[in-house]
Amino acid sequence: MKNLIYYTMVGLFLFTSCKKDDIQPTDPNLFVPPTVSRTITQIALVDEMTVEDENFNINLEFYRNEAYEAGLSTEANPEHYTFMVINPNNDPNVSAPLWVWLHGGAQGYFDELGAYQSYKTQDENSWNHEESFDDLWQNITVRTIQNGQLIDNTLKRRIQEGYRILVVSYSDHDWYSGLGTIYPNNPANPNAQVNGLQATMAAIDYTAANYPTTHAWLHGTSAGSIGAWSATLSYQQEGRPVTGLIGDSGALVETSDAIFDAYLETGQLNYDASWRPEGIQEKVGYFANLENQVHPKAQINTNDFRASPGLWIAGLSDPALAANLNPVQESIDEGFDNNAEYLMSGLNQAIKEQPSSPHELHFLPNTGHVPTNKEGPANDLVDNFIDRVLASNTAPF
Repeated sequence: MKNLIYYTMVGLFLFTSCKKDDIQPTDPNLFVPPTVSRTITQIALVDEMTVEDENFNINLEFYRNEAYEAGLSTEANPEHYTFMVINPNNDPNVSAPLWVWLHGGAQGYFDELGAYQSYKTQDENSWNHEESFDDLWQNITVRTIQNGQLIDNTLKRRIQEGYRILVVSYSDHDWYSGLGTIYPNNPANPNAQVNGLQATMAAIDYTAANYPTTHAWLHGTSAGSIGAWSATLSYQQEGRPVTGLIGDSGALVETSDAIFDAYLETGQLNYDASWRPEGIQEKVGYFANLENQVHPKAQINTNDFRASPGLWIAGLSDPALAANLNPVQESIDEGFDNNAEYLMSGLNQAIKEQPSSPHELHFLPNTGHVPTNKEGPANDLVDNFIDRVLASNTAPF
């Protein structure tokens, strides 16, 4: 049976095959992600706004990084990566912890015929463009305000506690993990690059350098969880670990191809039948390849990764984890009656076997996708995790 990578995100998961014999744990070239080349020299403030109402007392500053173009940028209509800094108490000069939030949005790629392959409800225009001021602000408001009232979720709590929030655009549909490689089969520009991780880390670098920052946390929801891990591992390799990682409903873990075999062609996974894992692997590159062994389980098992504590949350009713489908035989054989628990079991075991592990993985019953965006116990888990990490880690970012 093949070993495969499983990625969880908005209603979909991806497997990429690699035989066990291809992986040599003693190879010194493995387990070390490449240096993320990036620049902040072309970042400029574009717009700002103050919000003072019954919900918020904050200052919004919107930036564009012209070093990195969005996926479908053209010479006639140039588009770039953007980000928004949300300052607490309308004060850009106040010292505060930084909360980097990477929103979800699945992933996608152009195949050799030029067709865009993604989640059924998405196309090439979903997340291959520049995100505007209104786009990024709406990403926050739709997740924190309902019927005029604040939702008691993780983002709302961080804003009210005086964290500085950084929202990064998702403009290459690449799990925020692109390293500047060519964007395959891009119809807008044959020389286009996939820049998600470069642009994300540049936004973090710029914010930390230009605003008084104490600690830095990476909070990824769904597809954003993949990028949050890529950035976390990359900062650790640079000797500048972030304070902690929160991966909500998204992780890269080893599993089998059983779920694809059982459900892909039936349409129950919300893919078109023409979607193939090799397409997104080719597009994203390094962080999408199992043989590089940079997923959380491998890093914990083999590198004893602990520089940045991680909290992963999985809902046992999450369709993105196939929890809504009958357990595949492999899940049953391993003693699980829920695909979600089976798919995350390898990472769970790695954490349990790591002596005094700083990491946590929680399975939440009767819980669907991205629970940290909703009211409920997931947010208390995040609060407790923050308290635990800060009790033993006072190093600034």
